[in-house]
Amino acid sequence: MDKLILFDIDKTLVKSSQGHKAAFSIAFKEVYGIDTSIDIIQYSGMTDQQIIFDVLKLKGLDEEKIKSKLDLCIKKMIDAYHSINNNEIIILPGVKELLKALEDRKYLIGLVTGNLEQIARDKMKKLGINHFFKVGGFGDEHINRTELVKIAVKKAQSNFNFIFSDNVYLIGDAPQDIKAAKEAGVKAIGVTTGIYTKKQLENVAADVILKDLTNTESIINDILK
Repeated sequence: MDKLILFDIDKTLVKSSQGHKAAFSIAFKEVYGIDTSIDIIQYSGMTDQQIIFDVLKLKGLDEEKIKSKLDLCIKKMIDAYHSINNNEIIILPGVKELLKALEDRKYLIGLVTGNLEQIARDKMKKLGINHFFKVGGFGDEHINRTELVKIAVKKAQSNFNFIFSDNVYLIGDAPQDIKAAKEAGVKAIGVTTGIYTKKQLENVAADVILKDLTNTESIINDILK
């Protein structure tokens, strides 16, 4: 396993889950007594923990009040997500083919996502692709996305004897993904399958920018070389 390929989830591998958004609202109401939605902020690229803080601060709660019930809020989010029945998740074009090709080449594959781990894994299981992702950095492990990249790399080193040199790639759709990759010392691959343009990803110094993940052969032979 001489390469580690890390993927963001929402708008990189899948279209965003409405059930995930709804889980925030349910938890906000049950834990903090606040009726609101994450739509009151620009949440794309944020970790779930950061979303919780930003939404609740905007609704007038101070940081200590939020922290005092954060663990319960996370638990309620997970419970709510699992209780939502109409939670359709759509995989983006080219994803399954790319993951299979990476696995065939014995590359180590992981996730770096702001999603809470149980929610992230549930999304992947519903699409039948969870088995590809051997390591990950998740939104309940740290509020900062750069730290999530480092966590995923450390798991690869500890669990798979992975040797970290110039051989880790992070693929994501948001400027936050690119910045996190650069700050963690890994290669940053932007993909314009979310709300951000090629220019916006260029502005944060993505090493490569892709339209989508459909050109498996080019991605593996030209970019992950």
